[in-house]
Amino acid sequence: MPIIKFLKNVKNWDNHRPLLWWSLEQTKDSTNAVLEMGCGEGSTPYLINYCNKNKRKLISYDFDKEWANKYNAIYVTDWDSINHNEHYSVILIDHSPGERRHIDIIKLADKCDYMIIHDSEPQATGYMLDKVWHLFPYRKNLITQGAWATIVSRYKEIPYINIKGFNIQ
Repeated sequence: MPIIKFLKNVKNWDNHRPLLWWSLEQTKDSTNAVLEMGCGEGSTPYLINYCNKNKRKLISYDFDKEWANKYNAIYVTDWDSINHNEHYSVILIDHSPGERRHIDIIKLADKCDYMIIHDSEPQATGYMLDKVWHLFPYRKNLITQGAWATIVSRYKEIPYINIKGFNIQ
């Protein structure tokens, strides 16, 4: 999927898309699956399109049966039941309940090349992300008013990311 379509009309609620697109492009030759934790209009249609076009495996989970059904994702009632052992090229963390996110980030920290975390602004203390930042030597924040998005990696250095119109530091 061209960057123009992937990044068209990005709003605060789906501002993770630039980092998601960048990480997908960086791992374009990977045979590892892409993992989406939490479906939504701001990620799932883009991931489906991108992964289908690039012959990549996408695994999407959601805690909400309606969202899972809408996108043919795997419905989960217990996040502990998902596969925390596979290595993924890219992981998107945007699932509910939000208080659960830090637990899955910890479990998956060494299971991916890049992880994109939505709602990572410092004021979002309910997500308890202060418990995970120390796990990742590489980190960049996409800063917007309201929600932030963050890309982290344990293994791959994240260079300066320049995507026009986005403040990534």
